[in-house]
Amino acid sequence: MDNRHEFLNRMRTKRLELGYSFQDLADKTGMSKSTLQRYETGKTGKLPLDKAEIIANALQIPMETLSDNKNDKVHSETFTNVFSIPVFDSVSAGFGSYADSSAVGSKPTFLVNAAEAGDYLWINVKGDSMSPKIEDGDMILVRRQESVENGSVAVVMVDDEAFVKKLKYGKGWIELHSFNPYYPVRRFEKQETGRISVVGLVKEVCKKL
Repeated sequence: MDNRHEFLNRMRTKRLELGYSFQDLADKTGMSKSTLQRYETGKTGKLPLDKAEIIANALQIPMETLSDNKNDKVHSETFTNVFSIPVFDSVSAGFGSYADSSAVGSKPTFLVNAAEAGDYLWINVKGDSMSPKIEDGDMILVRRQESVENGSVAVVMVDDEAFVKKLKYGKGWIELHSFNPYYPVRRFEKQETGRISVVGLVKEVCKKL
């Protein structure tokens, strides 16, 4: 039995031991119930290492089981297209903060396109302006790019401050929207639009447990 199946067996055993339903586990991981069912039954061909890490935390499975190279452990070689993506601290989702220039760690991440691995980074989020979709303490996976489609959630710089916002734009104007209705829309017109630059597109949210 390979390492992946060893982990899936531990996943099922521990879930039942804790008395968790798939819905309970979905609430704790931020994943869908159907996805977790497919992972546990092995119907999904690949289990990304970052997803396994989230499940392990939720089920209180020791994290060393994901990195030890012993035969009874799950390690990164079991998973394909998994890359070590740097983690930065932080970009504010509330009032804005300077984006740190040095990584504070790394996170194993599944990416479809290996050639794009260097374009990705994780950012720790502070603030509640994007609640409930992005909460204070969550992590966002961002792909570096200088433009995004209208209505996308992106990391943007306003002058020297970085924000996570939903970006809307038209001829001669740009708006930064928050999911939290308590935060007003910020609108920039004409020359003011030059204050805004896109850092990257938010591709994924990793919820805190």
